[in-house]
Amino acid sequence: MLTSNVSPQEAARELLARRRARSAFADFCRLVAPDEPPAEHHLLLCDSLDNIISGDLKRLLVLMPPGSAKSTYATVRFPAYFLGRKGDKGIITASYNDRLATRFGRKVRNLIRTKDYLRAFPETVLAQDSQAKGEWETTEGGFYFATGIGGGVTGRRADLAVIDDPIKGRKDADSQLIRDNAWDWYIDDFRTRLKPGGSIVVIQTRWHQDDLAGRILHDDWDGESGWAQAKDGERWYVICLPARAGANDILGRAPGEWLWTDWFSPEWWEQTERTARQKDVRTWSSLYQQTPKDEEGTFFKREWFSKRFNPGSQPKHTNKYLSSDFAVTEGDGDFTEFGICEVDSNDDLWITDWWFGQETADVWVDAELDLINRHKPLVALGESGVIRRAVSPFLLKRSRERRIYCNFEWITRTADKPAMARAIQARAAQGKVHIPNTPWGDRLLNQLMGFPAGKHDDGVDVLALMGLALDGMIGGVEPPQERKKDPLSDYIDDDDREADDSWKVA
Repeated sequence: MLTSNVSPQEAARELLARRRARSAFADFCRLVAPDEPPAEHHLLLCDSLDNIISGDLKRLLVLMPPGSAKSTYATVRFPAYFLGRKGDKGIITASYNDRLATRFGRKVRNLIRTKDYLRAFPETVLAQDSQAKGEWETTEGGFYFATGIGGGVTGRRADLAVIDDPIKGRKDADSQLIRDNAWDWYIDDFRTRLKPGGSIVVIQTRWHQDDLAGRILHDDWDGESGWAQAKDGERWYVICLPARAGANDILGRAPGEWLWTDWFSPEWWEQTERTARQKDVRTWSSLYQQTPKDEEGTFFKREWFSKRFNPGSQPKHTNKYLSSDFAVTEGDGDFTEFGICEVDSNDDLWITDWWFGQETADVWVDAELDLINRHKPLVALGESGVIRRAVSPFLLKRSRERRIYCNFEWITRTADKPAMARAIQARAAQGKVHIPNTPWGDRLLNQLMGFPAGKHDDGVDVLALMGLALDGMIGGVEPPQERKKDPLSDYIDDDDREADDSWKVA
Protein backbone atom coordinates (compact mmCIF):
# COMPACT_ATOMS: atom_id res chain seq x y z
CA MET A 1 0.00 0.00 0.00
CA LEU A 2 1.26 3.51 -0.82
CA THR A 3 2.13 5.56 2.23
CA SER A 4 0.79 9.12 2.26
CA ASN A 5 2.46 10.53 5.38
CA VAL A 6 6.15 10.20 4.54
CA SER A 7 8.64 12.69 3.16
CA PRO A 8 9.25 12.89 -0.61
CA GLN A 9 12.69 11.33 -0.15
CA GLU A 10 11.29 8.42 1.86
CA ALA A 11 8.49 7.97 -0.67
CA ALA A 12 11.05 7.81 -3.49
CA ARG A 13 13.05 5.14 -1.67
CA GLU A 14 9.85 3.21 -0.94
CA LEU A 15 8.81 3.27 -4.59
CA LEU A 16 12.30 2.40 -5.82
CA ALA A 17 12.25 -0.71 -3.68
CA ARG A 18 8.72 -1.65 -4.67
CA ARG A 19 9.14 -1.41 -8.41
CA ARG A 20 12.14 -3.73 -8.23
CA ALA A 21 9.77 -6.36 -6.83
CA ARG A 22 7.47 -8.34 -9.08
CA SER A 23 4.40 -6.48 -10.32
CA ALA A 24 1.38 -8.53 -11.36
CA PHE A 25 0.38 -6.01 -13.99
CA ALA A 26 3.96 -5.81 -15.29
CA ASP A 27 3.98 -9.60 -15.60
CA PHE A 28 0.76 -9.38 -17.62
CA CYS A 29 2.39 -6.79 -19.92
CA ARG A 30 5.38 -9.09 -20.45
CA LEU A 31 2.98 -11.90 -21.33
CA VAL A 32 0.96 -10.03 -23.96
CA ALA A 33 3.95 -8.09 -25.36
CA PRO A 34 7.05 -10.23 -24.82
CA ASP A 35 9.08 -8.16 -27.27
CA GLU A 36 8.43 -4.95 -25.30
CA PRO A 37 9.86 -5.39 -21.79
CA PRO A 38 8.74 -2.56 -19.49
CA ALA A 39 11.35 0.08 -18.78
CA GLU A 40 12.02 1.52 -15.34
CA HIS A 41 9.37 4.23 -15.63
CA HIS A 42 6.86 1.67 -16.94
CA LEU A 43 7.47 -0.45 -13.84
CA LEU A 44 6.78 2.61 -11.71
CA LEU A 45 3.50 3.13 -13.55
CA CYS A 46 2.63 -0.58 -13.28
CA ASP A 47 3.18 -0.43 -9.53
CA SER A 48 0.67 2.40 -9.16
CA LEU A 49 -1.85 0.66 -11.42
CA ASP A 50 -1.51 -2.46 -9.26
CA ASN A 51 -2.64 -0.27 -6.38
CA ILE A 52 -5.72 0.71 -8.39
CA ILE A 53 -6.56 -3.00 -8.64
CA SER A 54 -6.05 -3.57 -4.92
CA GLY A 55 -8.15 -0.55 -4.01
CA ASP A 56 -5.31 1.20 -2.19
CA LEU A 57 -5.26 3.99 -4.78
CA LYS A 58 -8.34 5.81 -6.06
CA ARG A 59 -6.89 8.84 -7.87
CA LEU A 60 -3.87 8.63 -10.16
CA LEU A 61 -2.41 11.43 -12.30
CA VAL A 62 0.27 10.46 -14.82
CA LEU A 63 2.33 13.24 -16.45
CA MET A 64 4.99 12.15 -18.94
CA PRO A 65 6.54 13.48 -22.17
CA PRO A 66 5.30 12.50 -25.62
CA GLY A 67 6.50 9.09 -26.75
CA SER A 68 7.02 7.65 -23.26
CA ALA A 69 4.43 4.86 -23.88
CA LYS A 70 2.24 6.01 -21.01
CA SER A 71 -0.92 5.38 -23.05
CA THR A 72 0.21 1.90 -24.06
CA TYR A 73 0.39 0.85 -20.43
CA ALA A 74 -2.31 2.94 -18.75
CA THR A 75 -4.96 3.28 -21.47
CA VAL A 76 -4.63 0.08 -23.53
CA ARG A 77 -3.17 -2.71 -21.45
CA PHE A 78 -4.48 -1.68 -18.05
CA PRO A 79 -8.21 -1.58 -18.96
CA ALA A 80 -7.88 -5.07 -20.45
CA TYR A 81 -6.09 -6.25 -17.31
CA PHE A 82 -8.68 -4.53 -15.09
CA LEU A 83 -11.56 -6.38 -16.78
CA GLY A 84 -9.67 -9.67 -16.50
CA ARG A 85 -9.15 -9.14 -12.78
CA LYS A 86 -12.51 -7.56 -11.96
CA GLY A 87 -14.86 -9.56 -14.20
CA ASP A 88 -18.18 -7.72 -14.07
CA LYS A 89 -16.83 -4.18 -13.59
CA GLY A 90 -17.27 -1.30 -16.01
CA ILE A 91 -14.82 1.15 -17.59
CA ILE A 92 -15.40 4.55 -19.16
CA THR A 93 -12.50 6.14 -21.05
CA ALA A 94 -12.29 9.59 -22.61
CA SER A 95 -9.94 11.54 -24.87
CA TYR A 96 -10.06 14.92 -26.56
CA ASN A 97 -12.27 13.57 -29.35
CA ASP A 98 -14.31 10.48 -30.22
CA ARG A 99 -11.84 9.31 -32.84
CA LEU A 100 -8.91 8.98 -30.43
CA ALA A 101 -11.10 7.48 -27.71
CA THR A 102 -12.49 4.90 -30.15
CA ARG A 103 -8.98 4.03 -31.32
CA PHE A 104 -8.00 3.25 -27.73
CA GLY A 105 -11.19 1.18 -27.39
CA ARG A 106 -10.33 -0.83 -30.50
CA LYS A 107 -6.86 -1.61 -29.16
CA VAL A 108 -8.23 -2.80 -25.82
CA ARG A 109 -10.86 -4.93 -27.55
CA ASN A 110 -8.30 -6.47 -29.90
CA LEU A 111 -5.99 -7.24 -26.99
CA ILE A 112 -8.76 -9.16 -25.22
CA ARG A 113 -9.19 -11.26 -28.35
CA THR A 114 -5.56 -12.48 -28.36
CA LYS A 115 -4.46 -15.97 -27.31
CA ASP A 116 -1.97 -14.55 -24.82
CA TYR A 117 -4.72 -12.62 -23.08
CA LEU A 118 -6.95 -15.72 -22.92
CA ARG A 119 -4.07 -17.60 -21.33
CA ALA A 120 -4.11 -15.06 -18.51
CA PHE A 121 -7.90 -14.60 -18.25
CA PRO A 122 -9.76 -17.47 -19.93
CA GLU A 123 -13.08 -16.36 -18.41
CA THR A 124 -12.99 -12.86 -19.90
CA VAL A 125 -14.49 -13.15 -23.38
CA LEU A 126 -16.17 -10.52 -25.54
CA ALA A 127 -19.95 -10.85 -25.75
CA GLN A 128 -21.02 -11.91 -29.23
CA ASP A 129 -23.66 -9.19 -29.56
CA SER A 130 -21.54 -6.27 -28.25
CA GLN A 131 -18.16 -5.81 -29.93
CA ALA A 132 -18.15 -2.28 -31.40
CA LYS A 133 -14.79 -0.49 -31.35
CA GLY A 134 -15.78 2.09 -28.75
CA GLU A 135 -18.43 0.19 -26.83
CA TRP A 136 -18.46 -3.49 -25.94
CA GLU A 137 -19.20 -5.94 -23.15
CA THR A 138 -17.79 -9.21 -21.82
CA THR A 139 -19.62 -12.41 -21.08
CA GLU A 140 -18.96 -11.83 -17.36
CA GLY A 141 -20.97 -8.61 -17.40
CA GLY A 142 -18.11 -6.16 -17.67
CA PHE A 143 -18.26 -3.29 -20.13
CA TYR A 144 -16.03 -0.75 -21.86
CA PHE A 145 -17.23 2.59 -23.23
CA ALA A 146 -15.12 5.23 -24.99
CA THR A 147 -16.12 8.84 -25.65
CA GLY A 148 -14.66 12.19 -26.54
CA ILE A 149 -14.47 15.06 -24.06
CA GLY A 150 -17.96 16.56 -24.06
CA GLY A 151 -19.64 13.34 -25.23
CA GLY A 152 -22.65 11.78 -23.58
CA VAL A 153 -22.00 9.27 -20.78
CA THR A 154 -25.41 9.08 -19.14
CA GLY A 155 -26.92 5.66 -18.56
CA ARG A 156 -23.59 4.10 -17.55
CA ARG A 157 -21.93 3.71 -14.16
CA ALA A 158 -18.22 2.90 -14.14
CA ASP A 159 -15.84 1.37 -11.60
CA LEU A 160 -12.83 2.77 -13.46
CA ALA A 161 -12.72 6.10 -15.31
CA VAL A 162 -9.73 6.88 -17.52
CA ILE A 163 -8.94 10.16 -19.28
CA ASP A 164 -6.04 10.16 -21.73
CA ASP A 165 -5.01 13.31 -23.61
CA PRO A 166 -7.83 15.69 -22.62
CA ILE A 167 -6.24 18.48 -24.71
CA LYS A 168 -5.57 18.08 -28.44
CA GLY A 169 -2.77 20.61 -28.76
CA ARG A 170 -1.55 24.10 -28.01
CA LYS A 171 -4.31 25.91 -29.90
CA ASP A 172 -6.97 24.18 -27.81
CA ALA A 173 -4.91 24.57 -24.65
CA ASP A 174 -4.72 28.33 -25.16
CA SER A 175 -8.49 28.59 -25.57
CA GLN A 176 -10.16 29.33 -22.25
CA LEU A 177 -13.50 28.28 -23.73
CA ILE A 178 -12.17 24.81 -24.59
CA ARG A 179 -10.48 24.48 -21.18
CA ASP A 180 -13.68 25.55 -19.43
CA ASN A 181 -15.81 23.15 -21.47
CA ALA A 182 -13.45 20.24 -20.71
CA TRP A 183 -13.49 21.04 -16.99
CA ASP A 184 -17.26 21.44 -16.85
CA TRP A 185 -17.68 18.09 -18.60
CA TYR A 186 -15.22 16.43 -16.22
CA ILE A 187 -17.08 17.73 -13.17
CA ASP A 188 -20.69 17.52 -14.35
CA ASP A 189 -20.66 14.43 -16.58
CA PHE A 190 -17.56 12.28 -16.22
CA ARG A 191 -17.19 12.19 -12.44
CA THR A 192 -20.89 11.74 -11.86
CA ARG A 193 -20.77 8.45 -13.80
CA LEU A 194 -18.31 6.94 -11.30
CA LYS A 195 -19.64 4.41 -8.81
CA PRO A 196 -18.94 4.99 -5.10
CA GLY A 197 -15.41 3.78 -4.43
CA GLY A 198 -14.51 3.91 -8.12
CA SER A 199 -11.11 5.00 -9.38
CA ILE A 200 -9.99 7.78 -11.74
CA VAL A 201 -6.80 7.71 -13.82
CA VAL A 202 -5.77 10.82 -15.76
CA ILE A 203 -2.91 10.48 -18.26
CA GLN A 204 -1.62 13.50 -20.12
CA THR A 205 1.21 15.63 -21.35
CA ARG A 206 1.00 19.13 -19.93
CA TRP A 207 0.07 21.96 -22.29
CA HIS A 208 -1.03 24.76 -20.02
CA GLN A 209 -1.00 25.67 -16.33
CA ASP A 210 -4.79 25.77 -16.48
CA ASP A 211 -5.27 22.39 -18.22
CA LEU A 212 -7.13 19.50 -16.57
CA ALA A 213 -4.18 18.55 -14.36
CA GLY A 214 -3.67 22.19 -13.43
CA ARG A 215 -7.28 22.55 -12.34
CA ILE A 216 -7.19 19.35 -10.31
CA LEU A 217 -3.97 20.09 -8.43
CA HIS A 218 -3.50 22.86 -5.92
CA ASP A 219 -1.98 26.12 -7.13
CA ASP A 220 1.27 25.56 -5.22
CA TRP A 221 2.03 22.27 -7.00
CA ASP A 222 5.31 22.63 -8.87
CA GLY A 223 6.15 19.36 -10.60
CA GLU A 224 6.50 17.10 -7.56
CA SER A 225 5.69 13.40 -7.70
CA GLY A 226 3.95 11.64 -4.85
CA TRP A 227 0.81 12.46 -2.93
CA ALA A 228 -0.74 15.82 -3.74
CA GLN A 229 -3.75 17.66 -2.42
CA ALA A 230 -6.38 18.64 -4.96
CA LYS A 231 -8.36 21.85 -4.75
CA ASP A 232 -11.47 19.90 -3.73
CA GLY A 233 -9.61 18.16 -0.89
CA GLU A 234 -9.10 14.81 -2.63
CA ARG A 235 -5.74 13.07 -2.42
CA TRP A 236 -4.16 12.27 -5.78
CA TYR A 237 -1.06 10.24 -6.42
CA VAL A 238 1.05 12.01 -9.04
CA ILE A 239 3.68 10.45 -11.28
CA CYS A 240 5.42 13.42 -12.86
CA LEU A 241 8.35 12.42 -15.05
CA PRO A 242 10.15 15.22 -16.90
CA ALA A 243 12.38 14.32 -19.82
CA ARG A 244 15.36 15.78 -17.93
CA ALA A 245 15.39 14.94 -14.24
CA GLY A 246 15.37 17.59 -11.56
CA ALA A 247 15.86 17.29 -7.82
CA ASN A 248 14.12 14.48 -5.88
CA ASP A 249 13.30 12.55 -9.04
CA ILE A 250 10.79 9.78 -8.40
CA LEU A 251 12.85 7.37 -10.52
CA GLY A 252 15.96 8.15 -8.52
CA ARG A 253 17.66 9.79 -11.53
CA ALA A 254 20.42 12.27 -10.92
CA PRO A 255 19.59 15.88 -11.83
CA GLY A 256 20.01 16.31 -15.57
CA GLU A 257 19.65 12.61 -16.37
CA TRP A 258 17.41 11.79 -19.31
CA LEU A 259 14.33 9.55 -19.35
CA TRP A 260 14.32 6.10 -20.98
CA THR A 261 17.77 6.28 -22.54
CA ASP A 262 17.48 2.67 -23.68
CA TRP A 263 14.98 3.95 -26.24
CA PHE A 264 15.78 7.67 -26.60
CA SER A 265 19.52 8.27 -26.62
CA PRO A 266 20.95 11.30 -24.77
CA GLU A 267 21.88 12.74 -28.18
CA TRP A 268 18.27 12.38 -29.33
CA TRP A 269 17.02 14.16 -26.20
CA GLU A 270 19.56 16.96 -26.57
CA GLN A 271 18.51 17.58 -30.17
CA THR A 272 14.83 17.46 -29.16
CA GLU A 273 15.46 20.08 -26.50
CA ARG A 274 17.31 22.34 -28.93
CA THR A 275 14.51 22.03 -31.47
CA ALA A 276 11.81 22.70 -28.88
CA ARG A 277 13.61 25.70 -27.42
CA GLN A 278 14.21 27.10 -30.90
CA LYS A 279 10.45 27.37 -31.25
CA ASP A 280 9.97 28.72 -27.73
CA VAL A 281 10.86 27.74 -24.18
CA ARG A 282 7.24 26.96 -23.38
CA THR A 283 7.22 23.93 -25.69
CA TRP A 284 10.09 22.38 -23.77
CA SER A 285 8.91 23.29 -20.27
CA SER A 286 5.34 22.11 -20.82
CA LEU A 287 5.41 19.10 -23.18
CA TYR A 288 8.71 17.66 -22.02
CA GLN A 289 9.25 18.91 -18.48
CA GLN A 290 5.56 18.87 -17.41
CA THR A 291 5.80 22.35 -15.86
CA PRO A 292 4.14 24.71 -18.36
CA LYS A 293 5.76 27.95 -17.34
CA ASP A 294 8.88 29.89 -18.10
CA GLU A 295 10.58 32.23 -15.66
CA GLU A 296 11.86 34.41 -18.51
CA GLY A 297 8.55 34.49 -20.37
CA THR A 298 7.47 33.51 -23.85
CA PHE A 299 4.77 35.91 -25.09
CA PHE A 300 6.17 38.62 -22.79
CA LYS A 301 9.88 38.67 -21.89
CA ARG A 302 11.12 39.49 -18.40
CA GLU A 303 13.90 41.65 -19.85
CA TRP A 304 11.27 44.03 -21.25
CA PHE A 305 10.29 44.96 -17.69
CA SER A 306 13.77 45.05 -16.14
CA LYS A 307 13.52 48.73 -15.21
CA ARG A 308 10.90 48.61 -12.46
CA PHE A 309 10.05 51.91 -10.81
CA ASN A 310 9.27 52.90 -7.25
CA PRO A 311 5.74 54.21 -6.61
CA GLY A 312 5.66 57.98 -6.96
CA SER A 313 8.69 58.19 -9.24
CA GLN A 314 6.67 58.08 -12.47
CA PRO A 315 6.50 61.23 -14.64
CA LYS A 316 4.41 64.02 -13.16
CA HIS A 317 2.60 65.06 -16.30
CA THR A 318 0.49 62.09 -17.42
CA ASN A 319 -3.09 61.30 -18.31
CA LYS A 320 -4.71 58.53 -16.31
CA TYR A 321 -6.97 55.74 -17.54
CA LEU A 322 -8.60 52.80 -15.80
CA SER A 323 -8.75 49.36 -17.44
CA SER A 324 -10.70 46.39 -16.11
CA ASP A 325 -11.33 42.68 -16.35
CA PHE A 326 -14.52 41.47 -14.70
CA ALA A 327 -15.08 37.91 -13.44
CA VAL A 328 -18.83 37.90 -13.90
CA THR A 329 -19.19 34.19 -13.03
CA GLU A 330 -18.71 33.65 -9.32
CA GLY A 331 -16.75 30.63 -8.16
CA ASP A 332 -14.93 29.93 -11.46
CA GLY A 333 -11.49 30.75 -10.05
CA ASP A 334 -11.02 33.98 -12.01
CA PHE A 335 -10.27 37.36 -10.47
CA THR A 336 -11.83 40.73 -11.10
CA GLU A 337 -8.98 43.18 -11.65
CA PHE A 338 -8.61 46.92 -12.21
CA GLY A 339 -5.47 48.81 -13.18
CA ILE A 340 -4.68 52.50 -13.28
CA CYS A 341 -2.55 53.17 -16.36
CA GLU A 342 -0.84 56.52 -16.87
CA VAL A 343 0.30 57.66 -20.31
CA ASP A 344 3.12 60.20 -20.50
CA SER A 345 4.18 62.53 -23.31
CA ASN A 346 6.36 59.80 -24.86
CA ASP A 347 3.44 57.34 -25.02
CA ASP A 348 5.03 55.27 -22.24
CA LEU A 349 2.58 53.39 -20.01
CA TRP A 350 3.05 53.51 -16.24
CA ILE A 351 0.99 51.07 -14.13
CA THR A 352 0.52 52.97 -10.89
CA ASP A 353 -2.34 51.38 -8.96
CA TRP A 354 -4.11 48.02 -8.95
CA TRP A 355 -6.97 46.10 -7.35
CA PHE A 356 -7.87 42.42 -7.63
CA GLY A 357 -10.18 40.07 -5.79
CA GLN A 358 -12.72 37.27 -6.02
CA GLU A 359 -15.41 38.98 -3.99
CA THR A 360 -19.01 39.48 -5.05
CA ALA A 361 -20.07 42.14 -7.55
CA ASP A 362 -21.04 44.71 -4.93
CA VAL A 363 -17.49 44.66 -3.54
CA TRP A 364 -15.61 45.05 -6.81
CA VAL A 365 -17.98 47.71 -8.17
CA ASP A 366 -17.17 49.82 -5.13
CA ALA A 367 -13.48 48.98 -5.57
CA GLU A 368 -13.56 50.36 -9.12
CA LEU A 369 -15.35 53.49 -7.98
CA ASP A 370 -12.76 53.93 -5.21
CA LEU A 371 -10.00 53.91 -7.84
CA ILE A 372 -11.95 56.37 -9.98
CA ASN A 373 -12.47 58.68 -6.99
CA ARG A 374 -8.79 58.52 -6.07
CA HIS A 375 -7.25 58.96 -9.53
CA LYS A 376 -9.89 60.76 -11.61
CA PRO A 377 -9.11 58.87 -14.86
CA LEU A 378 -10.20 60.34 -18.17
CA VAL A 379 -11.83 57.04 -19.19
CA ALA A 380 -12.71 53.74 -17.50
CA LEU A 381 -12.44 50.87 -19.98
CA GLY A 382 -14.43 47.64 -19.94
CA GLU A 383 -15.23 44.79 -22.30
CA SER A 384 -18.50 45.02 -24.21
CA GLY A 385 -20.97 42.25 -24.89
CA VAL A 386 -21.98 39.87 -22.11
CA ILE A 387 -19.71 41.56 -19.58
CA ARG A 388 -21.12 45.02 -20.27
CA ARG A 389 -24.69 43.76 -20.00
CA ALA A 390 -23.90 42.10 -16.68
CA VAL A 391 -21.87 44.93 -15.17
CA SER A 392 -22.98 48.28 -16.61
CA PRO A 393 -26.43 48.69 -14.96
CA PHE A 394 -25.15 48.04 -11.46
CA LEU A 395 -21.99 50.08 -12.02
CA LEU A 396 -23.89 53.14 -13.27
CA LYS A 397 -26.45 52.86 -10.49
CA ARG A 398 -23.76 52.70 -7.82
CA SER A 399 -21.87 55.55 -9.51
CA ARG A 400 -24.91 57.80 -9.15
CA GLU A 401 -25.48 56.72 -5.56
CA ARG A 402 -21.91 57.55 -4.57
CA ARG A 403 -21.72 60.60 -6.85
CA ILE A 404 -18.50 59.33 -8.41
CA TYR A 405 -18.62 59.86 -12.15
CA CYS A 406 -16.46 58.79 -15.04
CA ASN A 407 -16.67 58.28 -18.77
CA PHE A 408 -17.17 54.51 -19.15
CA GLU A 409 -16.21 53.14 -22.54
CA TRP A 410 -16.73 49.53 -23.66
CA ILE A 411 -14.43 47.81 -26.13
CA THR A 412 -15.48 44.86 -28.28
CA ARG A 413 -13.40 41.69 -28.09
CA THR A 414 -12.48 40.77 -31.65
CA ALA A 415 -10.08 37.82 -31.19
CA ASP A 416 -8.66 35.33 -28.72
CA LYS A 417 -6.55 36.44 -25.77
CA PRO A 418 -3.10 36.22 -27.38
CA ALA A 419 -4.29 38.19 -30.41
CA MET A 420 -5.88 40.84 -28.18
CA ALA A 421 -2.64 41.16 -26.23
CA ARG A 422 -0.51 41.89 -29.30
CA ALA A 423 -0.82 45.66 -28.97
CA ILE A 424 0.43 45.74 -25.39
CA GLN A 425 3.08 43.13 -26.26
CA ALA A 426 4.47 45.44 -28.97
CA ARG A 427 4.76 48.36 -26.54
CA ALA A 428 6.30 46.18 -23.85
CA ALA A 429 8.91 44.88 -26.31
CA GLN A 430 10.07 48.48 -26.79
CA GLY A 431 10.36 49.04 -23.05
CA LYS A 432 7.35 51.35 -22.96
CA VAL A 433 5.35 49.50 -20.27
CA HIS A 434 6.51 50.13 -16.70
CA ILE A 435 5.58 48.01 -13.68
CA PRO A 436 6.21 49.23 -10.11
CA ASN A 437 8.22 47.58 -7.36
CA THR A 438 5.21 46.46 -5.33
CA PRO A 439 3.76 43.06 -4.35
CA TRP A 440 0.94 43.47 -6.83
CA GLY A 441 3.51 44.50 -9.43
CA ASP A 442 5.36 41.21 -8.81
CA ARG A 443 2.08 39.32 -9.19
CA LEU A 444 1.30 41.11 -12.44
CA LEU A 445 4.79 40.40 -13.81
CA ASN A 446 4.41 36.70 -12.98
CA GLN A 447 1.14 36.60 -14.92
CA LEU A 448 2.84 38.22 -17.89
CA MET A 449 5.69 35.68 -17.74
CA GLY A 450 3.23 32.78 -17.70
CA PHE A 451 1.01 34.05 -20.50
CA PRO A 452 -0.59 32.43 -22.45
CA ALA A 453 0.06 29.16 -20.57
CA GLY A 454 -0.41 30.57 -17.07
CA LYS A 455 -3.18 29.49 -14.77
CA HIS A 456 -4.26 33.11 -14.15
CA ASP A 457 -4.24 35.82 -16.81
CA ASP A 458 -6.81 38.33 -15.56
CA GLY A 459 -4.13 40.98 -15.05
CA VAL A 460 -2.89 40.41 -18.59
CA ASP A 461 -6.45 40.95 -19.82
CA VAL A 462 -6.49 44.34 -18.07
CA LEU A 463 -3.34 45.41 -19.93
CA ALA A 464 -4.54 43.87 -23.20
CA LEU A 465 -7.71 45.96 -23.08
CA MET A 466 -5.61 49.04 -22.39
CA GLY A 467 -3.35 48.12 -25.30
CA LEU A 468 -6.31 47.97 -27.68
CA ALA A 469 -7.36 51.45 -26.63
CA LEU A 470 -3.93 53.08 -26.46
CA ASP A 471 -3.83 54.30 -30.05
CA GLY A 472 -6.80 56.51 -29.31
CA MET A 473 -5.54 57.72 -25.95
CA ILE A 474 -4.00 61.11 -25.25
CA GLY A 475 -0.69 61.22 -23.47
CA GLY A 476 0.27 63.74 -20.84
CA VAL A 477 1.71 67.00 -22.07
CA GLU A 478 4.83 68.50 -20.59
CA PRO A 479 4.30 72.22 -19.95
CA PRO A 480 6.59 74.50 -22.00
CA GLN A 481 9.67 75.58 -20.13
CA GLU A 482 9.83 79.29 -19.30
CA ARG A 483 12.79 81.04 -20.91
CA LYS A 484 14.97 82.97 -18.51
CA LYS A 485 14.79 86.71 -19.09
CA ASP A 486 18.04 88.34 -20.17
CA PRO A 487 18.76 91.12 -17.58
CA LEU A 488 20.00 93.39 -20.41
CA SER A 489 17.05 92.79 -22.69
CA ASP A 490 15.33 95.99 -21.57
CA TYR A 491 18.26 97.98 -23.01
CA ILE A 492 18.24 96.36 -26.45
CA ASP A 493 15.90 97.75 -29.08
CA ASP A 494 14.09 95.59 -31.62
CA ASP A 495 16.38 96.59 -34.49
CA ASP A 496 19.40 95.40 -32.60
CA ARG A 497 17.73 92.04 -31.82
CA GLU A 498 17.29 91.25 -35.48
CA ALA A 499 20.56 92.68 -36.78
CA ASP A 500 23.24 90.35 -37.99
CA ASP A 501 25.80 92.39 -36.12
CA SER A 502 24.15 91.85 -32.76
CA TRP A 503 26.35 92.67 -29.85
CA LYS A 504 25.84 89.06 -28.62
CA VAL A 505 27.79 87.65 -31.57
CA ALA A 506 30.15 90.53 -32.20
